[in-house]
Order: sequence, then structure tokens, then C-alpha cells
Amino acid sequence: LSNDVLAKLSELLDAVNEQQDDSALYSDLSKKPAVFGVAMADDPAHTDQVMYSCGSLAPKMGRGGKAPGAGGCSASHHFKRPSQPWERTDGAIMLFMELSDVQETKSELLPMLQKLSSATRKRNFEHHKHLLETIYKCLPMIFRRLTKNKVKPFINDFFDALFYGLKSDMNLLKAASVECLQSLSLLLGPNILKGRIEMTNYDMMLYVQSAYLKLLDCNFLLCY
Repeated sequence: LSNDVLAKLSELLDAVNEQQDDSALYSDLSKKPAVFGVAMADDPAHTDQVMYSCGSLAPKMGRGGKAPGAGGCSASHHFKRPSQPWERTDGAIMLFMELSDVQETKSELLPMLQKLSSATRKRNFEHHKHLLETIYKCLPMIFRRLTKNKVKPFINDFFDALFYGLKSDMNLLKAASVECLQSLSLLLGPNILKGRIEMTNYDMMLYVQSAYLKLLDCNFLLCY
């Protein structure tokens, strides 16, 4: 596999460090070929604004015109905006997961787990929970593919953000965090995971016991 791919992956994992506090999802639309982006319906910039019926903006959006993809209620699908730094990192995490299944890249990916854990601590921007959701959806597969013995030195670095996700008011992030915790229990064994959590974040240990014991069906903490 080309070293250029791994170099680009490393660069994109660091992109979130450039993210400003005012992350946005729909700004600066244009008609140029689209780049990676995330479409969500809860952007405050589009709350309590003028509402239009479906297709009412069709003349401005190219409906019936010669623009690529013009026409119908999907007249806007040829519009795009520049990706945000956090979105580039979000996409890189998916690439990381795919490359973790390629034998010749595994040794190169291990040091990049530090970049991944660093991304979990970048929470100054509005949409950081979406990034954390992606991380905790992908992390179990990444750890399994890179093998338990190789990833052990990096696992504790993810606990603080995992605790943050377990307490989140965003249901998708909470669900991803619970599934990641279950996966770690199966990977390491419940007693070993319990000891690691106690050592690094005792508050997380108490919270998991009180709030998630019934959800973790892999006998995590039942021996506590």
C-alpha cells in the first residue's frame, strides 16, 4: 500500500486540531463537485428560520435546468460546501478502520492510535459529539483487527472520552459508547477491564456499575 495513503491518513487525523469553536454543517454552499461532508437536521443556524414548501426554491436550485442533477425534489443534490476540519477527521477514522484489516498496514497504524485518542479530547466545537460517535463505532473493529496484545498500551487513553459518551444527552453517542464498552469487555475480559477503569477513572467505574450493569450482557462487573 502506498505510503502516500498512510501519510494522508495521518494528516487527516490531525485535521480536527484546526477546528474552530463555531463548527458548521451547511455554510458556503456551491455547485462544484462535492467533497466529504455530514448532513444533519439539528444545526442551530437553521432553527426558527423561514420555511419553504418542497420544490419552492427549484428555480434557484437548478430544477429543470441544465445543471448536473437538476430536477425534482432532489434539485439541490449537486450543491456542496467545503468540509470542516472535524469532518475530515471523521472520514479519516472510517479509512483507519478499513486499513486496519490490511495486513501490511497494521504496524503503521498502531502509532496512529495516539492521534485517534487525541481527537477524543478535542471538544471545543459544536459538533464534537458526532465525531466521538464515529470513533466509538469504529474503535471496537479497529482494536480487534490490530489484535489485543498490540492495542493494550493504547486502550486506557480512550476511557475519559468513553465516560463522557456514556453520560451524553446524545442518544447515538451514548449507544456507541455502550457498545464500545461491551466490546472492550469481550476483548480484554471483564475483570481486566474493570481493573483498568478503576486505575484510570474511578468515577467512571462507579457510574458504569450504577447505570449500565443491566445493559452489559457480557457479565461485565458481575463479579464486583
